[in-house]
Amino acid sequence: MRNLARFTLFILLAGVVAPARAAEAPRIEVAFVLDSTGSMGPWIEAARARIEEIAGDLAAGDPAPDVRFALVLYRDRGDVFVTQTHDFTRDLKKMKSWLEHTEADGGGDTPESVLEGLKAGVVGLAWTPPDGRSMKLLYLVGDAPPHHYSSSPSEAWIAREALERGIVIHTIACGDMESEGQAFFEEMARTTEGRPFRLADAAPTRRRVAPHTTSAGATSTASLGAAVSSSARAYSTALGISYHHDAPALTTRPLSVAPLEKEGLLGGEVRFVSDEAAWTDLWAAHQSLQPSGARAPLPPVDFSRWQVLALGGENAGLELVKLEAGDGFRVATVRPDERAGVRFVLIPAAPGVVIAKGGDR
Repeated sequence: MRNLARFTLFILLAGVVAPARAAEAPRIEVAFVLDSTGSMGPWIEAARARIEEIAGDLAAGDPAPDVRFALVLYRDRGDVFVTQTHDFTRDLKKMKSWLEHTEADGGGDTPESVLEGLKAGVVGLAWTPPDGRSMKLLYLVGDAPPHHYSSSPSEAWIAREALERGIVIHTIACGDMESEGQAFFEEMARTTEGRPFRLADAAPTRRRVAPHTTSAGATSTASLGAAVSSSARAYSTALGISYHHDAPALTTRPLSVAPLEKEGLLGGEVRFVSDEAAWTDLWAAHQSLQPSGARAPLPPVDFSRWQVLALGGENAGLELVKLEAGDGFRVATVRPDERAGVRFVLIPAAPGVVIAKGGDR
């Protein structure tokens, strides 16, 4: 759990970044690096079905952002292609056409050319140079671990190049990926200040499903659209973009937990828990550095009424300023707290995602 520190530290910049100039809209650039081998058919269909919804979600911000999409397809050596690149466009019809002409084919063995696909996405697209008014998000979507060929770029090289360009890599692991692949997808997101997601169900759905933290530390959701829209909105708050208008505040309750001498959760992280299984996993990670005989029992939570936000970590504190209702989601405004450690807060149970947003000190 000690690699969970980076996500919220990045979005906390939302409270201190100057708003974009009125004459120039903030820009959101979203690139999909998509496994297009034979087993990916259902998820490619999900991307086709969700791209208009995702674009509409992002365009609904205030101020309205300039949204651009790009697509990189990858397969593996011996297939018709290893990578195929479609550069950024504002034309949603063009992006839809690229997805409609994407066929799931090839593959065969389990590993795929994931690293080559990431390289094409990070250095092969015309990303906007860093200017303080653009958010650059890359979504790696696949169901297999990478092939490590002698010519493949290393994970460290990809992460370094992405960070230097200001590109945040989110990963979406599809289906029952083996543990090696899951570990790669999660680590790639963590080392580039992104978030890892897991899709257990490929069937497209218009229902917004509340994600929750899995035992491996990724966020589990049933909708590709929810994973992309929720994370893109959250990170875009760093540009001063708001996705809620006159939202009513919601009642929250602190969950009283005795302080620990040594906590297993680190960093300025916001962790959202919506069910008993995820709460059990998160509590076990929190208590993991305590002697086995000194570990506190799991605090009871009625998940029919409440969900849990875990804020901060042993070396970084966070405070919940307010929780507001949005259109199909909730917005948690947080700010740094001088007191390090994890705070547990109960929030009303409801369908929909929770978006973490930075606030003033």
